Amino acid sequence: MFGRRICWKLFFCLSVLTGMAAAQVTTGSISGTVKDSGGAVLPGVSIKLTNTDTGVTRVVIADEVGRYNAPQLSLGGYEIAAELPGFQTALRRGVTLTIGREAVVDFALQVGSVAQEVTVNAEAAMVATTNANLSYLVDEKKIRDLPLNGRNYTQLATLQPGVIPILGDLTRTDISAGHGLKMSIGGAQSTQNSFLMDGQDVSDYAGQTPGSAAGTNLGIDAVREFTITTNNYSTEYGLVAGGVMNVVTNSGTNTLHGSGFEFLRNSALDAKNYFDQANKPIPAFKRNQFGGVLGGPIKKDKLFFLGSYEGLRERLGLTYNTPVPNLRAHQGYLPINGVEQFIGVHPGSQPMMNLYPLPNGPDNSDGTGQFINNPIQPSTEDYVLARVDSQLSSKDSLYGRYVFDQANVMRPGQLGIYGTAKYGRDQYFQLAWTRVISTKLINETRAGVNRTFGKFDAAYLKDVPVSQLAVMTGRDLASIWDIVIPSIPTSDGVFIETPRLFTNTVFEFADNLSYVRGSHSLKFGGIFKNYLSNPKSNRNYMGTINFASVQNFMLGTPSQILGQIVESQLSYQQRLFGWFIEDDIKVTPRLSFTIGLRHEFTTAPKERYGRAASMKSLFDGGPTMGQPLFVPPKDNFAPRFGLAWDPFGTGKTSVRAGVGVFHEQLVPTVLRYTYASMPHITKAFTLLGPGTGVLRVDPASVPASAASGLNYESNPSLPARYQWSLNIQREIVSGTTASVAYVGSRSEHLQYNPALNMYTPTCWPSNCTTDNASYFFPAGPGIPRINPRYTTINAHRWDGNAYYHSFQANVTRRFSNGLQYQGSYTWSRNIDTAATSFGTVISLNAGGIQNPFNLQSEKGLSPIDPRHQFTSNATYDLPFAKDSRGFVKALVAGWQSNVIVTVRAGVPFNIPSGYIGTDGLGRSRSGLGAPTPGDRPSLAPGATVSTSGTTAGCAGVAAGQKLGTPSLWFDPCVFVLPPAGTFGNLAKNAVIGPGLANVDFAMKKQFDITERHNLQFRAEVFNVFNHPNFGNMITPIFAGSTGARNGSAGRIIDTATTSRQIQFALRLAF
Repeated sequence: MFGRRICWKLFFCLSVLTGMAAAQVTTGSISGTVKDSGGAVLPGVSIKLTNTDTGVTRVVIADEVGRYNAPQLSLGGYEIAAELPGFQTALRRGVTLTIGREAVVDFALQVGSVAQEVTVNAEAAMVATTNANLSYLVDEKKIRDLPLNGRNYTQLATLQPGVIPILGDLTRTDISAGHGLKMSIGGAQSTQNSFLMDGQDVSDYAGQTPGSAAGTNLGIDAVREFTITTNNYSTEYGLVAGGVMNVVTNSGTNTLHGSGFEFLRNSALDAKNYFDQANKPIPAFKRNQFGGVLGGPIKKDKLFFLGSYEGLRERLGLTYNTPVPNLRAHQGYLPINGVEQFIGVHPGSQPMMNLYPLPNGPDNSDGTGQFINNPIQPSTEDYVLARVDSQLSSKDSLYGRYVFDQANVMRPGQLGIYGTAKYGRDQYFQLAWTRVISTKLINETRAGVNRTFGKFDAAYLKDVPVSQLAVMTGRDLASIWDIVIPSIPTSDGVFIETPRLFTNTVFEFADNLSYVRGSHSLKFGGIFKNYLSNPKSNRNYMGTINFASVQNFMLGTPSQILGQIVESQLSYQQRLFGWFIEDDIKVTPRLSFTIGLRHEFTTAPKERYGRAASMKSLFDGGPTMGQPLFVPPKDNFAPRFGLAWDPFGTGKTSVRAGVGVFHEQLVPTVLRYTYASMPHITKAFTLLGPGTGVLRVDPASVPASAASGLNYESNPSLPARYQWSLNIQREIVSGTTASVAYVGSRSEHLQYNPALNMYTPTCWPSNCTTDNASYFFPAGPGIPRINPRYTTINAHRWDGNAYYHSFQANVTRRFSNGLQYQGSYTWSRNIDTAATSFGTVISLNAGGIQNPFNLQSEKGLSPIDPRHQFTSNATYDLPFAKDSRGFVKALVAGWQSNVIVTVRAGVPFNIPSGYIGTDGLGRSRSGLGAPTPGDRPSLAPGATVSTSGTTAGCAGVAAGQKLGTPSLWFDPCVFVLPPAGTFGNLAKNAVIGPGLANVDFAMKKQFDITERHNLQFRAEVFNVFNHPNFGNMITPIFAGSTGARNGSAGRIIDTATTSRQIQFALRLAF
């Protein structure tokens, strides 16, 4: 015991003294070789590097073979001077350091006096010849100039090879998955990526892209640049197994500088959405974004400041077209079998009926009519960033940065009865101290706090009679209700999660040490994080009443009532420890190796008050309070290796290869979906067929068997990705580089959550008759489940696998002579067996698990697998009237054009069965349990899935209809119901959805007021050609228990991007 304690103390000291904060995460380096004019190496040369923005200098000395290396330099422009007695001083200007750049600047000194200078104004080649990282830079020029809808700079990440945006339903309003733009980087799931700001982890409480409740990332004027690293990154990076987005904020300089701006959009400038009604006006829309940034010196060369503010005010008009009971239904009349009959309205249903608006659109001849409305969704957001940098001495520098981002969104429901209020607040604070101990040894220490908060509440938009609508007795909350056929949702379908709240606070301490010795550049580091998570993950807390039809609604006979007994407020604590070591070895002047090892582990998640627990097995009688949900493994060693070869020794060509192991740590962000499943806390229940006229339930009388269960794998393996890549890069002309790469990975132990505790079978395939061979086939009501104490048991497993292969090509020209451009192409194939992460699919079109007892049968296309993607962007300063004066210059000169082009193949969609059994248990066709998106149909004999041609025709679907259109994307007739008790033979994600093509364009005119002051006018057009990029579609094939085909199957219901929108802006800068 004593020995173990000593080991732990030594490990902790190592973590604290030599932490993780990566030297190259927020800095760059300059290295090279010094020779004389005859090619002989020159040792002892003094290399002075000066940051031209801040005046900060660093001096290093070339070693015995003429090599020098200056790591951990702040970003910006540099002037580099090489001095040695007996030789002329060589001065190199125009070298710009960006995030993680390892610039190579060689010198050839001429004999002469030190007082004599030879000056070269030229940037170093942009080819990476010293490491194998696949990383792409988005510089300040692109961030400022390219058109961005909503000024969300994370959109620019999706222009890089291997980065795929996950475009969800534009109307999604829940907070469980966070607010930021979801993306797959290098084939990874969106939850597997890391998002850093100045080296600090700023991922949100969902472990995904940071973003406000308004769905954007403000503060673009305070962002200097960022990189996207997609494969084989350094051991300096940890926590995740996917890609890394690394943002660096601006700092003050010796020159006072700033800007103020206003961006304006409104519906008068927009085109109609494809699904908007032709005879109706465009829904109202007004958006204002405004703010400014100011930075400069407090004390020249010593102390600098920068502050930024941005505000957003938006009023967005929504379009809803929803069936509601018509006037005759309000009066108690309903068509039954084509004959209108009086059935009245049950007293329990009357308060709900009174809240329905009357139709104002077409009558549906089934007791309903369409209600069309355009309610307003208001959004507000305020973003503040403050940063101070201090050069304490020639050896010490310190900076501090604070970000505050707060947003509110009120989304009205379809019928104007209920609404959902979404609120978010993010705060990031960081301090960092860098100490130059010697010319060979540098230490950097960081400390920070990341606090993200999201809240989701209900709102009454009408005078709701709460006492009459409270299905849960003793709870002063109005319940919601839904009618299944036709679909009449009361509240956008996400109201059942209210009130829901997520708070995640991460305290982070890290330190790193960089040491240069000869041909070795060593990095050592460690990290400590303390996670405090306080989630309230409710579901059906207010009570939800489901009616199968309008007739059932009027008769007061709900099919089910769902509820939750108590709120699921928990408080988790978890700690993470990690360390790394890496050696960049200059084997020869043209060959470099990178060898590294990383090790991280977390403690078991601990609920502070002992209120959480997990069933230890499917047969467990009940969880034991206070026990950890799971115990993460600790032997998580991740070796990585890379090589970079400059075959010609010119610095203009490189061949790079890398391979490595990357782990995803099981921190509290992966737990946020599961709290409402804990039966001992929430006792969430479902009562099927509670009886005619019963519109209330007593929570105290809920039987134990009505509770759902939660079962974690007790000792899970850590999710891991094995990555490899081969990349060839070439500077084809000065300032323009081209690269091609093969990038691959294999993932294992991915997270997914099957629903277990099925009904017990009456026979197995081994003893059933030939005609009735099935996995699960209960014969009628009253059939017990595997564990009769519970209904569904939500299990959490780490057994999923994924396989990714891609070809990636990229051409980039850095900005010079008024022109920059980039073009990227990715061909990829992404296959997996699990596409969910703790209950939430990584893409809205992903399906669940069909057979949880045979995960390998789920192997198929990933929902994040667009086979092709091409993106390009360009900025061009129009060369008109540059030397003109007066009126001509004011009108014609100073124009700039910017464009972004995106073309992407469609992503796979899953096709669920949609069938509901008739045995009173509400089971799926396979009989495993309640209908889920996992149950799939079968393909008819000889049929294939197609999105081209015409329909063959079948019951409910006319023959000859054109496929691949918004009204019918695929042919529902090729699918059939499998035999009862069996699984369908259709592969998952079998239908490829619509592709995407989009062009955004901007024109900018700059008016030079004085030498340092200018006024910019911008006009930006998003989706220039108003091309409809179709999004989600109705995929269930069968409707209800009749086996009839769903008449809406294959119909596209929304667009993945907006229609054409125009934005104007003014910006004053100095």
